Amino acid sequence: MLDMLNPCLQGKKRRCGRPTPEDTEQLDQYLLEVAAGLFVEHGYAGTSVDQIARKASASKQTLYRRYASKEDLFKAVITNLTACVVHTMKETPLKNPLEELKHVMCLLLDLTLQPMALGTYRILIADAYRYPTLMEYATQTIGEPIDSSILRLLKAAEAAGQIRQGLADATTANLLSGLITGTPLEQALFGKTPFTTAQERHDFFERGWAMFIRAVGTAPA
Repeated sequence: MLDMLNPCLQGKKRRCGRPTPEDTEQLDQYLLEVAAGLFVEHGYAGTSVDQIARKASASKQTLYRRYASKEDLFKAVITNLTACVVHTMKETPLKNPLEELKHVMCLLLDLTLQPMALGTYRILIADAYRYPTLMEYATQTIGEPIDSSILRLLKAAEAAGQIRQGLADATTANLLSGLITGTPLEQALFGKTPFTTAQERHDFFERGWAMFIRAVGTAPA
């Protein structure tokens, strides 16, 4: 399936000469998906640029023109994996902060349980002590923007009178993240299936969100 994403493999009439901007963007995405698959399968230490180039039917020069090192390539994989969700969180409007926060937390749960996201978690857990810059990058690129977005919405909800005063802080943001994603993530990392159906996931999320609202809402718990 990945081969179908390679512009040089699409159709017999396709010439692989000077690429158009669209071809370049498509090839970039293809290389990142190939790299992500190999990183997840073999780990960071067990994956080489040679392997990625062979799997992608590309030259090492093609990769090195885009990424100066394997570390840079892995960082690009992390960014690519989370860019859409992080951007959505940052740009979330504040018309109804509490409803927007609920939407953001639902997105975060979905992201957390994606196979590639789980694979990245495992890589960071296994290899971060040997490659601390990877964890630093993941924290700066994923953790901090997500935490900031949650905190921004909590503060807006507090200002709108939707949650009690004094609760819009980093501790509440961390507790909310743990409530929604903690147990499913732990189960998934250990190879279990947190939810067998979409309805189970929905029910879990709704119960977690209701508990959060009872804890921080303006009405008495």
